[in-house]
Amino acid sequence: MTQNTPLSPLPPLFPRPAHPFQDAPHRVLSAAQLRARGVSAAQTSAQCLPGGPWQPLLPGVYLLHAGPPSGQERLHGALLYAGRPPASSRRTPPAPSDDGFGEAMVTGLAALALHGFASAPGLEALHRVDVLVPRTRRLRSTRYVEVVRAA
Repeated sequence: MTQNTPLSPLPPLFPRPAHPFQDAPHRVLSAAQLRARGVSAAQTSAQCLPGGPWQPLLPGVYLLHAGPPSGQERLHGALLYAGRPPASSRRTPPAPSDDGFGEAMVTGLAALALHGFASAPGLEALHRVDVLVPRTRRLRSTRYVEVVRAA
């Protein structure tokens, strides 16, 4: 081997399979679901860097593609955000098949749009998604998600 011998290429830092989360609905996953699939927090942060393939949609919820989210992806992300377990019970990772919605439910115009009411705008046109959560939950409304507490 001389100084002119080319080196073999280094393996990528995070090898990317063709479709790593083919089974993920709408390609929106929570941080807990990513951890259950073997993706560490550091890997998630690296994928969400500017120009990266992923982007944070809501706190603790990630969109697994670049570009704007669809109406279905925004709705799915809102349910994942509102349905995440309280901080006191986040010690055990969820099963990969867990939908992550917990006790959260969609209400308001988003629910009407899902049920096909003609007077409701489509999911793409909604600026806000109202989500019902138990009244004991301490969860803040953020971005396009409006948290509504109910008994």
